[in-house]
Amino acid sequence: MIFGAILAGGTGSRMSNHKIPKQFIDLCGKPIIIHTIEKMLSVKEFEYIIIAIHPDYFEYLDNLFNTFKINTNRIVTVSGGKERIDSIQNVIDGILKISKNPDDIIVMHDAVRPFVSKRILKDSIKTASEYGACVATVPAVDTMYVLDETGYIAHFPNRKTLFNGQAPDSFKMGILVNSINSLTEDERKTITGTVQICSAKGHKIKTIKGDYKNIKITTENDLAIAEGILKEEINESLCLNSKK
Repeated sequence: MIFGAILAGGTGSRMSNHKIPKQFIDLCGKPIIIHTIEKMLSVKEFEYIIIAIHPDYFEYLDNLFNTFKINTNRIVTVSGGKERIDSIQNVIDGILKISKNPDDIIVMHDAVRPFVSKRILKDSIKTASEYGACVATVPAVDTMYVLDETGYIAHFPNRKTLFNGQAPDSFKMGILVNSINSLTEDERKTITGTVQICSAKGHKIKTIKGDYKNIKITTENDLAIAEGILKEEINESLCLNSKK
């Protein structure tokens, strides 16, 4: 089976102008998380989409489903944990109640990355099936510095080998389950992301081509950029429809 997963367990916001968690902030008339869910639902290969959300927001999310007419037949909600790794664990536990096949695929995405494309999601499924683990990345565009302990530049890494990590992270369930189950208590305190978890346990992580539009919305500046991206997507869609 193929599972999508959305991590939306956070309850805080770095955006001073908003009192609700950032995944529920309005983006051009629709909450960010709804944009993300619609992108995931558009990929028919996902048999279930597991959403980890804080229990205080279960009813809030249900109301959003009704407001925006989201078909919930493939959606399962689970409790988000105190830390990100706890939410990941709860997603895994939710999936294991449905299937325990180690070759099942899980595509783990951030609730606040609403511009993930079908191409990225489908590439994630295909690559995880073939290689066992993968993550979306884009080449670093800024000059990168490595500093010494006094704050001076020590050396310049080769930018050709540097990439920015995005989401989703995708895995065969057997790899992810075995990796997270073998974490020590100290590792659980310092390792949070699924790529870190599996890499720490010796698994090679294949990369797939991400997209510079696939941004994570965490600040007011990100929100302004996201509004521009969405308006551009809407205009492109209108142009395509007008040509049909």
